[in-house]
Amino acid sequence: MKEESSIHKKMASNAAAGMIATGIYLVSRLLLTPFILNYLTLAEFGLWSLCFIILSYASMGGFGVNSTYIRYTARYSAEGHHEDISKLLSTGIAYMLSFSTLFCLILWGSMPLIHRAFDIEISQQALASSVFLGTAAVFSLELTLGGFRFIITGLHEIAKEKKITTIAGLLEIVAILIFLTLGSGILGLLYAYALRVIIETWSCRKVATTLLPELRVSPSLISREQFRLFFVFGGKVQILGAAGIFLTALDRLFVTATAGLAAGGMLEIGRKLPFTAKKISESAFGPFLPAAAHFDGSWEREIYNAPVKRLQNYILIILLMIAFGGIPFFFIPSIGTILPVPAPAASAVSALFAAVILVRLIQQQDKNEQLKKGELLELYLQGLRYTTLISATIFGFLIAAATPLIHAWVGTDYNDAIFVMVLIALAYTLQLATGPGNLIFRGIDRNGRELEYLIAQMSLLLLWLPAATVSYGLNGAAVALAAASGGSTIFFFWRSNHTFQIPFSAIVKQAILPAMAPLVPAVLVYCSTTILPSADRLSSILTVLICGILYLSMTLAIIWLAVLNPDEKQTTAAMLGNVSTLKRKQ
Repeated sequence: MKEESSIHKKMASNAAAGMIATGIYLVSRLLLTPFILNYLTLAEFGLWSLCFIILSYASMGGFGVNSTYIRYTARYSAEGHHEDISKLLSTGIAYMLSFSTLFCLILWGSMPLIHRAFDIEISQQALASSVFLGTAAVFSLELTLGGFRFIITGLHEIAKEKKITTIAGLLEIVAILIFLTLGSGILGLLYAYALRVIIETWSCRKVATTLLPELRVSPSLISREQFRLFFVFGGKVQILGAAGIFLTALDRLFVTATAGLAAGGMLEIGRKLPFTAKKISESAFGPFLPAAAHFDGSWEREIYNAPVKRLQNYILIILLMIAFGGIPFFFIPSIGTILPVPAPAASAVSALFAAVILVRLIQQQDKNEQLKKGELLELYLQGLRYTTLISATIFGFLIAAATPLIHAWVGTDYNDAIFVMVLIALAYTLQLATGPGNLIFRGIDRNGRELEYLIAQMSLLLLWLPAATVSYGLNGAAVALAAASGGSTIFFFWRSNHTFQIPFSAIVKQAILPAMAPLVPAVLVYCSTTILPSADRLSSILTVLICGILYLSMTLAIIWLAVLNPDEKQTTAAMLGNVSTLKRKQ
């Protein structure tokens, strides 16, 4: 019981550390880009960006591996099987070393093809090869020895892991400044990247062996059983990660293909700030996977469906989403012109089919597995409460101050991005609400719920995004994104609440009502932005600063006075180092 209480206390500081570290990284990279462009040509900067585009596809090979490290480190630690953590690490290093070696060999053999595909000039090909292969080698080192980092996460010490990565990232920035000033050019970026990976890997190894003095790496510890974990559990997470990347790129793909490059560029401007905020909010989810794996949970009704049964269930969900997705066709002119029947009739038929399929799913769901009420239920409600509160606070300001934010960032010539930014911010707010639940299901090896959510979201996007973009252009695409996020999120909560045995009233009390805290400040900020000037970039920056201070002050005051309970206030004060002040006030 004492250990479980300790894990709950660590979660708040770990989540805060994750958000702070991610925020520092993203802001520092935004500020660093103009400096880099002063020392590199646009072609060299494009070459460096291309390196990491290629590496991003290779990094997909690490999705499942990282989650496997975290889940099973947490499980072995909870069970006291520390020797198995050494087996897990040794096997993971062997697994990723094989993958990295194969990747580097394929990349080396593909150099002539890459040179031709991206029209790299002959005079630049030697440099390009050095940069490509150099970054691949450093990346392979990071991928192969990254297990130390994720073992720290699995031991619920995310704050320590984030401290290491933040310091290493800041040292990389210092190294970039020095190398570029000395005239190293694009190779200076490579040297700085290598320095960061070496410092980060060495530091994580030192911390991991301090937390687990018996942790060791040896070929004799490589285990077939651990390989199976990487292939089976890691493979499932791998598929989910690939599907997530596909969904992330889907909007840009359709908008650019149907509305043109200019619309694609405007979409990118509109989604940039919400996407950055989304990454910061997502970093608060990290503690939920190891915590869920630690608690694991017990089942009141546990059912393992055969693969055929699961496939039938996924097909039924797809059919439900298709039928549900057909209901709004009445409002989409591009669909109405190709339907063999009037659009209102098609919408009515779709609604009827959706109702029939929903009844079938409800009947099946009544027979599905359910968790006993306990630690995982508490973890789920706690995660949902804090996630919606954080997301509503961050995205509430982005929505309310969208106009001055766009004007301050890129100027007044991109007003079409304002509406897009508002809708994408709303879409991300809804998506983020599913984060803790998805990671808890991943932590207890129930990835099916996450797959169902992705299937629902992908089905709705494939139906609505192209049709709405053709009919209404960029604004239609933004509405489709928000609607698909909303529909799939509602479906996810309906399925998840059954598994956790949570009534909807508990969701309203724990998550929806607290998320209303930023509503009044957001309305005041929106009204203020219509009064304060934002005709040029300087006045827009001042407006953002004034409104930001007003919004944050009011929102935090409302949360403190009306939302947080005494225990949450004490935890918050302890994180800020103000426990003694809080006691005096009480």
